[in-house]
Amino acid sequence: MRTERWTSWGAAVLAAAWLIACSSSGPREASAPPEAGAAPELEVAVAPVRRGTIEHAIFAPATLEAQRESRIGPEVQGTLLRVFVDEGDRVEAGAPLFEIDPEPFHFAQRQAEAGLDLAHAQRLQVEADLGRARVLRSRGIVAVQDIEKLETAAAVARATERQATEALALARHRLAQTRVLAPYGGSIAARLADEGTTALVQPQTIVLVLQENSVLVARAAIPESQLFRVRPGDPARIRLEGLATPIETEVAGVGDAIDPATRTYSVRMRVPNPERSLKAGVFAQAEIQPRALGDVVLVPREAVRSEDGSSRVLTVEDGVVTSVPVTLGAISEQAVELLAGPPVGTPVIVGSAAAQVAPGMHVRVLESGEPGA
Repeated sequence: MRTERWTSWGAAVLAAAWLIACSSSGPREASAPPEAGAAPELEVAVAPVRRGTIEHAIFAPATLEAQRESRIGPEVQGTLLRVFVDEGDRVEAGAPLFEIDPEPFHFAQRQAEAGLDLAHAQRLQVEADLGRARVLRSRGIVAVQDIEKLETAAAVARATERQATEALALARHRLAQTRVLAPYGGSIAARLADEGTTALVQPQTIVLVLQENSVLVARAAIPESQLFRVRPGDPARIRLEGLATPIETEVAGVGDAIDPATRTYSVRMRVPNPERSLKAGVFAQAEIQPRALGDVVLVPREAVRSEDGSSRVLTVEDGVVTSVPVTLGAISEQAVELLAGPPVGTPVIVGSAAAQVAPGMHVRVLESGEPGA
């Protein structure tokens, strides 16, 4: 057995020696080894910085809000007698919401009516006295001073009657305000008080929160860098978790102020909600498609590297990779707008090499006809 093992090992050695001899007899120039210590050059593709047009979408978080929301309390002070609705109920404009005990206001109205009757009777009496005094004056029986006093009394009586008339109107108005009606159609978002509560005017007791939610508003916070991009009428999509398709809408309004804390501004988009299945407060994702930007400086999106809060592109100078910082503007799927960076015509590294190479590396730029260029 030992003799057979040595025979197999010797045959293997002879075969290896034969292969080495055959390879060394061929031409040497086809497989010349690289120089000692030299690293192989990486081949990279480039594309020039150019001018062009870019269509870009702006994505931002948004929150659905009611188109209108009212915190409704009484206009008169009293005891909350009845609440006609509950949280989640839908009401039409003019529907009764709650009622303050009207009995004290009935008393006030009757008192005002009596005051008006008294003022009316007093005016009639003074005017009758003035009429008789004028007849007697024509006969020289009544002095002029007495006529003047009666004329003044008649003027005061008429003013008192007008005052009583307004007091009665105010009493009737306050009585009517004991029953509070819905100012518009919507849903009861919250019920904050129950029967028996003493409703105040100042500070006001809030009984109900009413929301108009047949149309909601998506409010998005847009970065300050996009200040001049979004305009009313721009197409937009609202994406909600649980909805397979986005809601198509458009920008309805753009805020005029920048939030100093977040450096963002508000953009509003109408969201139809005819079935009232959407709720205010829901988180959404807004996608706004501003108008295309023309004659701007562009580079391929793959050429931009963003690290540590800054962005850059890589160029090649005398075979060496150089990093150039850039300021980005609009971004589309294929291109990026450069607000600051290398001049138009500068070749920048693209393709997979843009993410692999580092400044200072030696590379070879592929010509346009070479594979991978």
